[in-house]
This record gives sequence, structure tokens and C-alpha cells, in this order.
Amino acid sequence: MGIYEFGANLLPLTTEFVSQDDFDTEAIRRIKSAVEKWMPFIDLEDFTSNVNRKDNVNTGIIEINITYNIPSLQVTKKAIQITLFVI
Repeated sequence: MGIYEFGANLLPLTTEFVSQDDFDTEAIRRIKSAVEKWMPFIDLEDFTSNVNRKDNVNTGIIEINITYNIPSLQVTKKAIQITLFVI
């Protein structure tokens, strides 16, 4: 049995990409909401994104970097990178 609502649902943002500011605002909102619901033990610390369109002007790559802490495990300043492809 899958949990269809698990995750931040970022993929639809790639087809709606208009500007990086709009993308960042909505992506971080979705990520924060998912973390609060599914992993409340994680503290999000930092969020950055970078859009790379230099290889092909019709498509792009969005790299999202998230820095987080897990206080209950004394884990600090860990990071994860998410890569999305924009059409």
C-alpha cells in the first residue's frame, strides 16, 4: 500500500516554471509542509537553488540544496541535493 501524498510534489513545478523566484517560493513552501507532516523531527536550516540552462536553452536543470539538522540525534549541518529537469 503506497502513501500517494508522501513527499513534496515538486515535479509539477517543473512544467510551471516561470521564474526562479516563483519556483523557489513554492518549492520551499512545499518542502517545509512535507517535512512538518512526515518528518517533524527535522529542522530545515537553509535552501538554495540554481538553474542551469547553458547546455540547452529549451531545457534546464534545477538543483535544489537543502541543509538540515536532526536535533534528537545530534546531527547538524547535513545536506541533500535534489535535481529536477525543466522542459
